[in-house]
Amino acid sequence: MNSKLVVKDNALIEASFNLSLIEQRLMLMGIVEARQLPNLTLNTPIKISVKSYIEQFGADKANGYTQLQTAVNTLFDRQFSYFDESSNEKFKERWIYKASYMDSKGHVILFFTPTVISMISRLYANFTQYLLDEVSDFKSKYSIRLYELVIKWLSNGKTQKYELSDLRAKLGLSDTEYKTMSLFKANVIDRAVNEINKKTDITVSYEQFKQGRTITHILFKMKQKPQSKSQTLSLTDKQIDLFAKKLAQSAQFQTVYVAPVGASVEEYAQQIKKKLKQPKNVQQWLPYLQEVGYTS
Repeated sequence: MNSKLVVKDNALIEASFNLSLIEQRLMLMGIVEARQLPNLTLNTPIKISVKSYIEQFGADKANGYTQLQTAVNTLFDRQFSYFDESSNEKFKERWIYKASYMDSKGHVILFFTPTVISMISRLYANFTQYLLDEVSDFKSKYSIRLYELVIKWLSNGKTQKYELSDLRAKLGLSDTEYKTMSLFKANVIDRAVNEINKKTDITVSYEQFKQGRTITHILFKMKQKPQSKSQTLSLTDKQIDLFAKKLAQSAQFQTVYVAPVGASVEEYAQQIKKKLKQPKNVQQWLPYLQEVGYTS
């Protein structure tokens, strides 16, 4: 699958957890692999090639096997907490319930918990998606988490105001880590923002809010980087016709560009065709196009 699309329920995007950089990378590759499987269940093994991991993240070959083995062992004990809107309750859950690692086979195998399975596969719910390549060069675990939090709000141009303790929990910090605001900003926020701005297709800034002299909330602003003319994507008439039909049948895409009430699939495809004639829409819908087979 060329697009390597990471898709997460927004409850998982907004969850609080502390995973190392390697553990996060492992989970992201697991999600990409899992979404290619036709029937993802509790008993479905998610196989991740050590070679693919090294190539995706530019990991050190000498240490790649050891790093993944350690990550599998620690991931087994990791938990995350999330808010479930349907029950109005907060829950704790594990990422995986079973795992295997064998040096001789050159891969790891993960078995996701039912909650994780539902959070990466129920496309009728609110979800966030992005390309794995966008976060592959990150060297800070906080950069991945902040990127996920802000990309969810990209169409708005800004996030909600995150209360400081809530933001720290979502980024995976304990109460004893970077306790002062200056350390938190320098080692977590500023480092992550700088890495996102340098290595991804968006730019991020943030605004601080105070009560008296104390910073209590942070709001992030983000926007897509402008594309040069050489980077501008456009489709041929034949491609427009082909991918309009495919997008018209994509459940994911239908949450982004809603079909007119009462429109048939053919009528919906015609509406999409008109939009795909504009390069800005091709660029904006690129992850969905790649999901249905487009390669640039």
